[in-house]
Amino acid sequence: MSQSAKTVLIIGAGPAGLTAAINAAQNGCRVIVFEQQNQVGLKLLASGGGRCNLTNTLDVPHLTAAFGRQGRFAMQALNLLPPEKLREFFAVNGVETEVTDGFHVFPKSGRAKDILTALLNLCKNLNVEIKTSRKVEKLIIENNQLEGIQTVNGKVAGDYVIIAGGGKGYPKLGGDGGAYLLAEQAGHKINTPLPALVGLRSMEQWPGRCTGISFEKVTATIDLPKYRKNICKGELLFTHHGVSGPAIIDLAGDVSRLLTKTHEVPLKINLFPEISIGEWQNLFKERQLNSGKKQISRILSQDLPKALANEFCEIANIPNDMKMAELKAEARNELCLLLNALPLTIKSTDGWDKAMLTHGGVALKKVNPDTLESRLLKGLFFAGEVLDLQGPCGGYNLQWAFASGKLAGSNIIQLYRNLLF
Repeated sequence: MSQSAKTVLIIGAGPAGLTAAINAAQNGCRVIVFEQQNQVGLKLLASGGGRCNLTNTLDVPHLTAAFGRQGRFAMQALNLLPPEKLREFFAVNGVETEVTDGFHVFPKSGRAKDILTALLNLCKNLNVEIKTSRKVEKLIIENNQLEGIQTVNGKVAGDYVIIAGGGKGYPKLGGDGGAYLLAEQAGHKINTPLPALVGLRSMEQWPGRCTGISFEKVTATIDLPKYRKNICKGELLFTHHGVSGPAIIDLAGDVSRLLTKTHEVPLKINLFPEISIGEWQNLFKERQLNSGKKQISRILSQDLPKALANEFCEIANIPNDMKMAELKAEARNELCLLLNALPLTIKSTDGWDKAMLTHGGVALKKVNPDTLESRLLKGLFFAGEVLDLQGPCGGYNLQWAFASGKLAGSNIIQLYRNLLF
């Protein structure tokens, strides 16, 4: 076999694709990256509100656990590039990072652009070719051998191909699901892609009258037997159509899947998880004794924004002018339940246009977790969101993108070396 440099073709110029390109090129491979958009890294630039929450402070076992039952698949990649090594990588390449709240990691500059610039500078220094506005239409497979790719501009021969084309979220930024078609061509099963990390729309209309109201630390869960132990924590935001915020969007992937089988999904939200329902009961009894002449809605406004306090009274069938002394036990119990386990019925998500992540993708069973190479077609690799592996918001999914890109690129190099020597 010739010892001339092997050609690696990478589909997608996001964090996974660019990281794979850097690792392959650092060890002598010729690397060409194909991006269907006219600009690279658009989703990366938009991540974290433009600030780029690239990872967090968890160790590998806890990171792995956060990906759920399929998290073990990610372990090899995360061990190869854990959060501390990812931060070191960017520091060496001119981007210092910081932990803003004891958990989330951002570039100190607060600019996602700095992360992308560091990746692109490395690619340039390593002579990685990046071709924009180049949609890949199909893989070229002859006699069960991967020979290259077919783009809108013609055929490109290559020895290895990495599919890092992402999912279906944010179609304006390039998420069209085209990478799934390429994986299917090689025989891979695609688990139905569904919107994830996205706001939820409720059947109830009252959240829309509370638009903009937020709570910093709530807990939320899907109120079904199989899901009640999956409690998500974080900020909650009431929107024009329902609810959003980290505590909510972390449930969205499961909600999306459930909505394919039913028309509605029940949620329970605890607005004040540090206060038990018994403590609320005692507090309201005390208020009845000490502030009996005051309106219930006014007293409730000590705990809630006025608009939300009014909605709670309406839900509990409490007249606007009712005084605390007049509050019956049944209505008092209803208010305590609303504060401790606010029910919402979800009818849909905010859809692909606002989905930050895809739930579903290339099934993991036919992908080798140690190399990210296809078990069906030699020389085909995967990295990033295209695989059916999703974490919550908070840096998990970008960490996976970088780590999987490194693993895929590194293993191409290892295979290349094994063939040469």
